[in-house]
Amino acid sequence: MLQFKNAAEAAAIGTAAGLSAKALIALGRAAKNVSLALGRDLADSFDRLIRGVTKAEPELLDELGIVLRLENATRKYAISIGKTRESLTAFERTQAVLNDVLEQAENKFGRVAEIMDPDAFALGRLSKEIDDLFVSFKVV
Repeated sequence: MLQFKNAAEAAAIGTAAGLSAKALIALGRAAKNVSLALGRDLADSFDRLIRGVTKAEPELLDELGIVLRLENATRKYAISIGKTRESLTAFERTQAVLNDVLEQAENKFGRVAEIMDPDAFALGRLSKEIDDLFVSFKVV
């Protein structure tokens, strides 16, 4: 179960790094899917995703099956906004990592909730509460 304390701490880290409420919600959903698919602790998965994105640390994401190649992520993002990789701001580099991580999480784990019996896992029973938490969680 993702405790409010864990969610608040991770959200504070993400917000301080410039992540929007929408990004935090997307990372929360990705953490839920990763946890269901890999049988991992939800709080740890959420923390790894937040810290992996905000610090651009591949080691934090590797255990979740997400392989971050910073050069590829920033190049792809730079092209999408009409810039060179070298001219990206710190915020834009974070956005590049966020986009890459969310894309990989969606490609690898996005359908987990659809194809798995959520009652087969203890975390599955909390799925709705987790979604409600992230939807109602407002970052100030």
